[in-house]
Amino acid sequence: MSKILYYNPIDLDKYERIKKIAAKRGIEIIEVGKDHINYKVGYLLALDGFDSEQANISYEDDFDFDFALFDDFTNEELFGLIDELRENQAAVSHKAGVTPNNIKWTLGELLTENDKEAKAMGLINKINALVEKNAAYKEKYGEDPKIKEIIDEINAYFASAEIFELDLAKGLYLKLLDETIRVEKDHE
Repeated sequence: MSKILYYNPIDLDKYERIKKIAAKRGIEIIEVGKDHINYKVGYLLALDGFDSEQANISYEDDFDFDFALFDDFTNEELFGLIDELRENQAAVSHKAGVTPNNIKWTLGELLTENDKEAKAMGLINKINALVEKNAAYKEKYGEDPKIKEIIDEINAYFASAEIFELDLAKGLYLKLLDETIRVEKDHE
């Protein structure tokens, strides 16, 4: 049976829509909260081979977001569910699928990694939006040397970065944002 391990339902109206959609599709929801942070994901999903032993880990993050972990879905089922959630204004931004590795992690470890990934993807989307905006400005106003230099730096970073460093990428984004604002003011 497909399951959703659902952490910290913040928007209760949205959570009710999620539960209704899950019930219609025969999906079990396992609700967990902050008191489950140090349990292994496999235990929380009631998978064989996981006991109730808790890790003794403290986390820097408060995990003040909701999160859905999808277990035992085919790709088609999962994408269909995600589409239906989105159509019903019940999308969850922090989400993941079960893997052989993440079932061995504590819920806190999984939330930490997922939050890093969500922040990284959000930042990458913001960078891409600024790059696209500056491509339009280049067509309209000509190439700006400072913008070109920063975009070249961004492209070099993403082409060579083995490990994504959020702070470094954020610094590149802020440099590009500052120069984009300058270009906009110059052409008001």
